[in-house]
Amino acid sequence: MNRAVWIDGRRVQPTPQALLGQGGEAEVYDLGDGRVLKWWKPPDHPDFDGLPAAQAAAAQRLAEAPARLRALPGGLPAAVVAPCGLALAGKRSADVVGYLMPKVDGVALHALGEPRWRREHPDVTGEVAVAALLALHDALAGLHRAGVVVGDCNDFNVLVDAGARRVHLIDVDSYQLPGFPCHMFSERFVDPRLCGAAHGMVPVRGHDAASDWFAFAVMACRSLLWVAPWAGVHQPAEASRRCPPTLRALRRTSVLGPDIVYPRAARPIATLPDDVIARFRDIFERDLRDPFPRDELARLRLRRCPACAEEHARHACPSCHARAVVPPAVVHGRLRWQPIARGDVAFDTYAIGRATPVWIEGGALYRGARLGPERIGAVLPNQTHAWANDRLGVGLYRAGGYAVGFAFRPDRGGLNDQVALPRIRGRLISADATIATDGSRAWLWLVTDAGTTCVVVGADASVIATDAIDAPWLAGVAGACAAGPHLFVPTDDGIARIEVVRDAVVQTRVFAETAPLVGSGDRLSLARGGICVLRASGTDALRLELA
Repeated sequence: MNRAVWIDGRRVQPTPQALLGQGGEAEVYDLGDGRVLKWWKPPDHPDFDGLPAAQAAAAQRLAEAPARLRALPGGLPAAVVAPCGLALAGKRSADVVGYLMPKVDGVALHALGEPRWRREHPDVTGEVAVAALLALHDALAGLHRAGVVVGDCNDFNVLVDAGARRVHLIDVDSYQLPGFPCHMFSERFVDPRLCGAAHGMVPVRGHDAASDWFAFAVMACRSLLWVAPWAGVHQPAEASRRCPPTLRALRRTSVLGPDIVYPRAARPIATLPDDVIARFRDIFERDLRDPFPRDELARLRLRRCPACAEEHARHACPSCHARAVVPPAVVHGRLRWQPIARGDVAFDTYAIGRATPVWIEGGALYRGARLGPERIGAVLPNQTHAWANDRLGVGLYRAGGYAVGFAFRPDRGGLNDQVALPRIRGRLISADATIATDGSRAWLWLVTDAGTTCVVVGADASVIATDAIDAPWLAGVAGACAAGPHLFVPTDDGIARIEVVRDAVVQTRVFAETAPLVGSGDRLSLARGGICVLRASGTDALRLELA
């Protein structure tokens, strides 16, 4: 597909190596001069193959977006990454196919609500999260004063510069302006007040400033408590009163309400002051839509507990108060456990980086050999995700609207790029993999705007199964381990065993006796005769022996 555009009177051909990211509407390329190009996907883009509605929306976007950009008022808040130029279809064409904006650095605010990411980045403290929320609050208030509504307000459109304690708001081409309604929405952030019961979480009324503030509250809840407002499991005493997950938002059954099994990976609700929790309940359960009180955030002082290292804004640490003491060695039915040192937990699968046994340099994958670096095979620089253990490696990259999957042996050269991945449409939010210790297969997890897909890849690059996953155990896959055909996942109900049964990825067993010791935020590692558990708190570890 031809992506050539004209910028500042010269022809520019974006390359896959310059691709910074993409979503459902556009691709973003680094121009190498301090600017980036946001190129809107045309109707004939491979992502829209066989989707007439998406093709029509793409055509409408190309027709309306230039006028929307020109209608943006001046004097927008400094946090808003405003357009600084237009990209044209040809040298003498007036058709706008994209726009330029300054290149900014930062991590998506989404990451601040991910328990595993936060624990792996202890420098991103609660103080940093509060500072980011205050900066976002100021930016939203400034946009509303200028008559602008974000509309599709979500945590992927907010980049956090943790060092400078500021945020950058991107994707201004979808902002709602007078005469230009915003048709985009993110199901995780859409205001249920705008949705009709017959349509699920699809808005039937337009965005407004109040829906922006609802989305802000969702981001604040995730950033401070590491949990979304509709997470957890509704388990009332009477099964007939149970609210299905798809209706939780429409019925205002929030994670803070009664009869909710609260995720263990999340920060305890008692981490925050009562007035902040009450504000969240008013927003999520009683449809309060006033601007979130800035002074409540400004007063928030999260400090680290010297005993358990968890952060809280209370006089006493709620995590320490709730933590159970594990005895040195206990036998309970068919389960035996004992505490071990954190250093005794070794993880088999690693994400390939610059300081790993297998690494990416330029456009190739390398491994360390006796005579020095040895080339395994070609990959796409800056766009490749890959993982490995001692026996098997897998990875993927996206090029030209298509996903290329590959498998390789870390102990020899040669890369098999014939893994038949499913079509990845829109934004790839995250990718991860769990590789079996014997190298027989890998469980590849692809998270997009549409949900999570599991691709089970054999050592010969064959696809054993491809399945869209929407199950409670999915919350723990980031901490899973695998042996042979079995995947072991930490959940709040205990360790779950996952297998491929008739081409479907299903849970076949749960070791219920491990429930008091394991949560969905923990990480598992196989050990001789058992499984090691690195607790989410990061302060202790266990070794379990399952019969």
